[in-house]
Amino acid sequence: MKHLIEVYPFAYHKILGGQRQIDLRLYLKRFHNIHVGDTIEYVNAETKSCLLRVVKGIALFQDFETLIEMMPPELIGYSSREEIRLRVERQYSKEEQQKYGVCALFIAEPQSAKVVKLNFLERSA
Repeated sequence: MKHLIEVYPFAYHKILGGQRQIDLRLYLKRFHNIHVGDTIEYVNAETKSCLLRVVKGIALFQDFETLIEMMPPELIGYSSREEIRLRVERQYSKEEQQKYGVCALFIAEPQSAKVVKLNFLERSA
């Protein structure tokens, strides 16, 4: 299944460059339908350009503080946990976190099929 998520250019470029391999979100109802193996189409809110990522895992947490303590900051696209905390506090209130919970979406570039030649025959790998 394919899901559409609009993101700010800053986040879009971190995903595009591979620095963000874990996407942090409030666990809103629309994210309850995301499953491992699904595809997320991230849309740049300014340019409307798109990129695809496959969901490799999902972890649920009570709040961002717990998530930030358990996940490596480098996989979220930052060099420190404090930097992540500052960004999260600007975007999400404690009340929202308590009401919805939060999730970590483990994302990766989709793998494309490769053509392999064996004895001059082509097969998709």
